[in-house]
Amino acid sequence: MAPIRRVAFAHYGEPNDISGVTSWLVALARFLTDRGITVAVLLLDLSTAGTRSPLERELRTLGIEVFRSPPTGRLRSDVAATLAFLNAWRPDVFLPQCKVPHYVAAAIAGRAGLPWAFTLHSDDPDYWMVSTSLDPQHHGGRSVCVSRHIHDQLQRRTGESDALVIPCGVDLPATPTRYRSRPFQVVYSGRLWEHQKRASLVVDCLIHACRQGQGAITATVIGDGYSREACEQRVMEAGMEQLIHFTGRLPGPDVQQILQNSQAILLMSDFEGLPVALLEAMAAGVVPVVRLIPSGIPEVVNHGHTGLLVSDDPRQAAEALLELAGDPVLWQRCSEASRALVKERFSSEQCHSQWLDLLQSLKLQSSPHYPIRGWQGVWVSNRLKSGYRRGMPEGLRRLRKKLSTRIALLKGRVKQRIGGRSNCSQ
Repeated sequence: MAPIRRVAFAHYGEPNDISGVTSWLVALARFLTDRGITVAVLLLDLSTAGTRSPLERELRTLGIEVFRSPPTGRLRSDVAATLAFLNAWRPDVFLPQCKVPHYVAAAIAGRAGLPWAFTLHSDDPDYWMVSTSLDPQHHGGRSVCVSRHIHDQLQRRTGESDALVIPCGVDLPATPTRYRSRPFQVVYSGRLWEHQKRASLVVDCLIHACRQGQGAITATVIGDGYSREACEQRVMEAGMEQLIHFTGRLPGPDVQQILQNSQAILLMSDFEGLPVALLEAMAAGVVPVVRLIPSGIPEVVNHGHTGLLVSDDPRQAAEALLELAGDPVLWQRCSEASRALVKERFSSEQCHSQWLDLLQSLKLQSSPHYPIRGWQGVWVSNRLKSGYRRGMPEGLRRLRKKLSTRIALLKGRVKQRIGGRSNCSQ
C-alpha cells in the first residue's frame, strides 16, 4: 500500500482572523508535514493589496507551500481558479474549508477521481447547505464532523451513514492555571461577531460580572471582528474599561499565556461545533462557563463537574462566574476534570492520528483524471450561489455587516427587557 504523499487544503486568508478552523488547519498541516507528507494550501486571499494574511505568514514559516487566489466576485471564476490549482499541484487528497468555490471544485474533482473530505466544523447553516446541495458521499467525498451532535444532525438531514467524528485536538500545556480570587480572570477568545458568537452578549455578561465582583473579577477579550468597536463602546458606556480589556488578534503563544493566567472562559454562542478555543482553555485547566446550546458543548461540559452551563441571560452567566470566583473547591474540581477530559479524548496526537488514518484510506481511492474540467454532474443550489451578488461594492458589504450588528444588538436588548419583565411578574 503506497503511503499518502501530497495533501492540499483550501481556505481563506484575511487580516485579524482568529477562527477555530484556521487554528485547526495550521495544527493538522504541521502534523502532516512532520510525518513527511507534502502539504500545500490554496488561500482565497481577502487581504488588502500588497499584504499577507497572518495565516499565510504562519504557513510559510512552517515551510508549507501557499498559493493565493484573489476573489473575483464570480462563482465560476473562483471555482476555475481552484481547479487550476488542483490540476497544477495534483494532490492525493483535497481538504476544502469554509468557502463555496472550494467545495464546488471539490465535488467536481471528486467526480473525476480525486477524493476529498468535507469537514463540518459547526452547526452553521452554510455547512448544511453544502451537505445537501453538493452531497459529498455521491461526489467522491467523505464527511467529517467535529462533534457527535453534528454527526447525528447530518445523519438525520441527509441519511449519510459513513460520516466520521474527529474532534479538533489541542495540545496540553505542561502546567495548568491555578485558582486566584483577586483578581479572578475571565477570558473570551474568538471572533467578535454577532453572527454565531454573540459578541455583544458576551460583553454584557462580563459587564454584569465585573460590576457585581466590585474589582475582584477582571476580563480579557481576545479577538477581532466587525463587532469590536460596538463592544468597546458598550464597555466604556458602562464605565468598565479598567476591568475589561480588548487585545485584538494575538498569536498562539500569547493566547496561551493569557489562558495560563485565567480562571474561567466565557462563551455565549448561538451555535457551535466543538470550539477549539473551549478545548484549549480546558486543556489549561481554565473552567468553562458556556451557554447550553445544541452542539458539541454538552459533550465536554458536564455541569458542576467540568464547567458550568448557563442560559442566554447575561445575569445568570454573571452569577455563574461569581459562583466560581467565590468557591475554590468547585473551581478546582472543574479545573482538574476538564483538563483530564481533554487529555483523555481530545489531545492533538489522538485527533491528528485519526485524520492520518482517514487520509490514508482516501488515498486508496485516489485516481484523478487530470486535467479536471467542467461541472459535469455537479449542481449548485441557488442558496449556495447567494453569496455571489454581482457588482456589490466592498463598502456596501461592510455596511450590511454593520447593520446586521445593530439589528442583533437591538434584538438582544429587547429580549433581555422582556425576560426581565417576565422575571418580575413571577
